[in-house]
Amino acid sequence: MCILCGKELEEKTYICTSCEGNFNKVCTKVKIEQDAEIFIDECIAIYEFKGKVREIVHDLKYKGKRDRAELIAYLIYKNINLEADLITWVPQSNTTYNKRGYNQAKDIAECLSKLTGLKCEELLLRVKQTKSQVLLSGAERWYNVCDAFCAKRDLKGINVLIVDDVVTTGATLNFCSKALKQKGAHKVYAVCFAKSC
Repeated sequence: MCILCGKELEEKTYICTSCEGNFNKVCTKVKIEQDAEIFIDECIAIYEFKGKVREIVHDLKYKGKRDRAELIAYLIYKNINLEADLITWVPQSNTTYNKRGYNQAKDIAECLSKLTGLKCEELLLRVKQTKSQVLLSGAERWYNVCDAFCAKRDLKGINVLIVDDVVTTGATLNFCSKALKQKGAHKVYAVCFAKSC
């Protein structure tokens, strides 16, 4: 059954072609432009963060509709050729986790792991509690998450894929990548469901 409209589906694809056709697909490499050093090797976003795509993300993040993580993971899997040794996710601040009770990026990563057969592991810790990025300017986002993360273990020679729901400036993903590379990760890629302006 289509998660969005309820239409019966022949296969477990989570979404019908009609609903999916309403999404503005970009499948683009996200340009991370900043004076700071860039650590991430590549970041790809699937859709523009507007309309139904925005609604799906908000359902997952703010309305507790955790089945949306399965849909998001399916659409990432369907649209992107994923090459990595490990999947991980962006850790939340304690404030956000305590308020929400779950990490939507972790939910997506775990669903993506089931689809791909790639191992999913918590590799990152947030060592600096940060403000929400939502209302911050581009420069403020970079300052806010600068060195906010560390990796939990040695990753020498391992290619890591970071999963998140939405990318805006890429600041969070870049500093997550820095933490992973400090522990020896060879390549760090990121895939996000949507790209926000």
